[in-house]
Amino acid sequence: MEDGGVPRPPDDGAPVPVLPSEVVSRESAELELVCDIWSADAHMAREHARQAATIAELARRRSVSRDAAFGPRGGPGPDSRGMRPAALADVSDDFVTELALIRHCSEAEAGRLAAESLLLTTKLAATWSELYAGRLTVHKARILLDLLGDADDEVAAGVQMRVLPDAEECPPGRLADRARYHLYRLDADAKERRRREAERRADVHVERTADDLGRLVVEGPLPAVHAARDAVDQYARWMRADGDARPIGVLRSAAALDLILRPWDTSRPSVTAQLHLHVAISSLRHDAPAGAAPAEPDG
Repeated sequence: MEDGGVPRPPDDGAPVPVLPSEVVSRESAELELVCDIWSADAHMAREHARQAATIAELARRRSVSRDAAFGPRGGPGPDSRGMRPAALADVSDDFVTELALIRHCSEAEAGRLAAESLLLTTKLAATWSELYAGRLTVHKARILLDLLGDADDEVAAGVQMRVLPDAEECPPGRLADRARYHLYRLDADAKERRRREAERRADVHVERTADDLGRLVVEGPLPAVHAARDAVDQYARWMRADGDARPIGVLRSAAALDLILRPWDTSRPSVTAQLHLHVAISSLRHDAPAGAAPAEPDG
């Protein structure tokens, strides 16, 4: 027994897995199952709110003034500054990396979570309160975060005052519509400001999917994106007219990749590659031990 009478876990032995049948009984009444679903939603909302409060408090202890110790070269680069959420303006540049290590997640996910946590505990404190009370799901809270994150404090407070009382019974899509309606009524410039900000953050992303496939995501003005998709579809249908019997979706994918990579362009080297290696810092030392972690290629 440890101090306080709390038993210690065993020093050896294998953990015994818990089976779903041990958590939910087949004898449970349907009303009991429905109540358990509601209870789970409330617990997840409260734990998310608790985590947000904890992350926000840790972020406040990582003041941006800490970066001054590293001199002018210790701060973020121009791309990092341009993409940095306004909510993290007073937070040290290395906090997102620290949070990623704490949560074993990517820095992109850690950055989003840090910004969300600071907004929820300040400008959107009313939303945080409903989340902690279990009356608002995490999904609904993120809808309000997306719409009100860059709004003025007074506008954000006014929208929350109008939408939160009925948010518990409101479907997510309807909640987004109501919040957007009140936001644009209280702030006539919000729509154009959000569009400009989205254009400023436009980028091209690669998402890994199952079985060694990937997804290329190109962000841009909606009319241009629709025009690009229509052009790809037209090329795919020309390929079908020439006798290619592959599914039309596969033809669209092949056409889009060919248009970008241009395999017919002989002015470039026939083979090009970008190789990313992940190496432990200890392995780069001249006195690295023989058993140091090896370098690994990305993908």
